[in-house]
Amino acid sequence: MLPIFQFKRRVILWIVLATCSLSAAADWKAPREALDKRRIEGEFHIYYTQEGENAFPWIGASPQRIRDMLDGLADQLSEANRFYGDQLGLARPLGGARYRNVRAIDVHILKLEGKKGSTGDEPIVYRYRNFDGAAPALTITLSTQWNPPNLTPNHEVFHTYQYGYTFFKNAWFLEGMARSMEKAFKGGEVRTEPLPRHGELQQLMARSYGADVFWNRLMYLCDASCSGSGVAGADKRDSYLPRARFCGGKLVRATLEQYQTLDKEAARLRGIDPNDWPEDEQWSERNNPFLLRGLRRAIESQCPVQRNPELAAFRNVLKEAETRP
Repeated sequence: MLPIFQFKRRVILWIVLATCSLSAAADWKAPREALDKRRIEGEFHIYYTQEGENAFPWIGASPQRIRDMLDGLADQLSEANRFYGDQLGLARPLGGARYRNVRAIDVHILKLEGKKGSTGDEPIVYRYRNFDGAAPALTITLSTQWNPPNLTPNHEVFHTYQYGYTFFKNAWFLEGMARSMEKAFKGGEVRTEPLPRHGELQQLMARSYGADVFWNRLMYLCDASCSGSGVAGADKRDSYLPRARFCGGKLVRATLEQYQTLDKEAARLRGIDPNDWPEDEQWSERNNPFLLRGLRRAIESQCPVQRNPELAAFRNVLKEAETRP
């Protein structure tokens, strides 16, 4: 048993740490809850201010400029949501199994250092100073420096779809696929690179945003609408001009559906609550075997593996990775 003075010191330390944690949480939410203007666009609630360091678009902007910026942002969020949900047929995140009690995506426009935007996967209850009501919401944060036609809002909306499907957050999947999806909203040439060969999977899994060229290539090879030729991707070009505005949507949906199933298997094998993964487990390298297995299954269901040597070789690389101890 601890001496009484040591016990008291520990109790005091626990109280201090708990108070500090609550204070840090309050500090994190404070500038968000202070945002004093709101625009509602469907399930997106855009919060911003025209005062102080978080002013959007900038202090002294004309009313017309403010309307134009908000219109551009609202249009981009809505267009992304329609494209992912209606055109690609992805399951909308709100109201799904993970976010059944979430009814809004709160978009906060704040001064950010070193990044253009971010998206949280945990529902948060905000108690805004100027608005009534408090309910769990997902959070997209955008920089006050955002300007159309920058595609950060589209990118962040896609993250909410990924979170709706799976707890896996390994960057080559999370950021690589999200950046690849941006090509749906911009024209022109799409960059690719040959699919990984034997011994090259580790380089792929070490990437983040730069994995987009991998996903671009895979979508190109799997969807004949990408090219006017009979079997897409028979050549070794490092870029292509899509015949359709976007191609590879069926592969994206099939991959996310596989990950939705496999993260439950991963949770069971690792003793994780399948509905509440610790953050470090979501980013763990131990997710990669499941991600690769799900990708192989999606490729086999959606891609002309038997007619395309590059796809066939990559499928074999994935199968070999599954059997490697």
